[in-house]
Amino acid sequence: MALDKTVFEPDAAWKRALEKYGAATHLTVELYGRDARWPIAQVHSTPLFELLAPGHHALSMFAACVQRCLTQTAAASTIVVEQRHSLAVIGSPLMLNGEVVGAAVAAYVLTAFPDEHAVRRLAKECNVTFAALSRRIREELPLTRARSNVYGELLQVLCNALLSESYRARQQERTAMRLTAADRAKDDFLAMLSHELRNPLGAIQIASQIIRLGGASQAAVQKAAEIVDRQVKHMARLLDDLLDVSRITSGRIELRKSSVPLATAVAHAMETSRALIDAHGHSLTISLPEEPILLEADPTRLEQIVTNLLDNAAKYTPPKGHIAVMASLEENGVVLRVRDTGVGISSEMLPRVFDLFAQGDPSLAHSQGGLGIGLTMVQKLVDLHGGTVTVHSEGLGRGTEVVVRLPLGTRSHTPPEPASEGRVRPSHHILVVEDNPDAREMLRVTLEVDGHRVEVAEDGPQGVAMARSSRPQVVLVDIGLPGLNGYEVAKQMRALLGRHVRLIAVTGYGQPEDRRRTKEAGFDAHLTKPVSCEQIAEVLEGR
Repeated sequence: MALDKTVFEPDAAWKRALEKYGAATHLTVELYGRDARWPIAQVHSTPLFELLAPGHHALSMFAACVQRCLTQTAAASTIVVEQRHSLAVIGSPLMLNGEVVGAAVAAYVLTAFPDEHAVRRLAKECNVTFAALSRRIREELPLTRARSNVYGELLQVLCNALLSESYRARQQERTAMRLTAADRAKDDFLAMLSHELRNPLGAIQIASQIIRLGGASQAAVQKAAEIVDRQVKHMARLLDDLLDVSRITSGRIELRKSSVPLATAVAHAMETSRALIDAHGHSLTISLPEEPILLEADPTRLEQIVTNLLDNAAKYTPPKGHIAVMASLEENGVVLRVRDTGVGISSEMLPRVFDLFAQGDPSLAHSQGGLGIGLTMVQKLVDLHGGTVTVHSEGLGRGTEVVVRLPLGTRSHTPPEPASEGRVRPSHHILVVEDNPDAREMLRVTLEVDGHRVEVAEDGPQGVAMARSSRPQVVLVDIGLPGLNGYEVAKQMRALLGRHVRLIAVTGYGQPEDRRRTKEAGFDAHLTKPVSCEQIAEVLEGR
């Protein structure tokens, strides 16, 4: 057990209690830690103790008392009484959570009036004059062994109660400090989240006004449409990150592992991060071993690890910086390094880089975009893959290196996907059941542009009635519908149309539990809002 030595400090509670004990027993109390090298505290100094104090720690009975206390076990914790020269030392082991963590010693008890020879030997050992010691001893009253034991039992109960209470108080103080820091970090995070969501919403609002009001050139309208598309994707990615980190930190994520080439994961991550890297004018170098490296990993999550590292490097490196991705083989795995010439990390922040709400410079994070949760996700995903991740930086302004170690996979052949060029997409009869007018209209327009015949319903009962009469091939169903929720709609449509209809859930809920419920309700696919045209096209094709 790692013991906080402050639990032995004679604060107000310790001092008051031990002073009362000393006044009642006419004894001085010393507290020792596990090392027994020197007393941690001394309370209620008595005349006899003060006289013997300069040399008393060398007395064999004193050292023996402390040692016997510290070598006891929780199962056999007893009072210790050591005697010599008609003097005694009373000791008690200090117990915390079933472990001996120190000793309390009360001294000195006179057990009998010593003869002249004993007093002279004691005076010599403690380097005091015979006359002073003899006079001091004559002023003491001898105690019986029974009374000494009572004093010892009282000392044991008192000190162990004080120790337990002090330990609980320190624990509560540390917990309160951690909670305060976590609450402050959470507030900073929520402020950043608000900032990150308002920025794209502002851009979307202005772009939509340009499109709606008219009068702008075709080029300006096209640019506004591109802005809307880009900002919606940015917001969707922020929400995906939040959901991912929630699932990962709570252990509600399942990996779908296969044999994955590292080069493929790095290439896909580069494609995802390329726009951000180019926007900052960074140079990027990739150094991978010539022989293929296969990892036993979830392809999507492996790509997510590398993408987060590349995005972090791009965001926190000043313009025209350099990012390097390097991989090498080790005996039991692969080492992937992502190094940048960016702002670096302070020594105070370095131990906390994986904390969810911890950020070294929130103002910098605001300016660079993102929520600052990338490294948290990286660590959790790497842990799930049986690997490790570490972060190194020589300080602010000196760049950062992230080192990921992952176990190797086995070689397997995965047939390439058939080429999609020239594929003709079939037309479908589609029913959209969506209560939000804007979402319903956008889905209708999107599907009609792709050549599908589309009907729309604004609630669950209407959707079931239209399915019964028109018998569509595909139905897109929102889950949070009035009158009849999406799960009930799916069950009724499946009962009406059997397997001749393809049911697709379109919802804002994307957790594994939500996907399980849609599957149980009879849905063939689950799309999480916001939904892109590409996603709709893929799911209509059964991909």
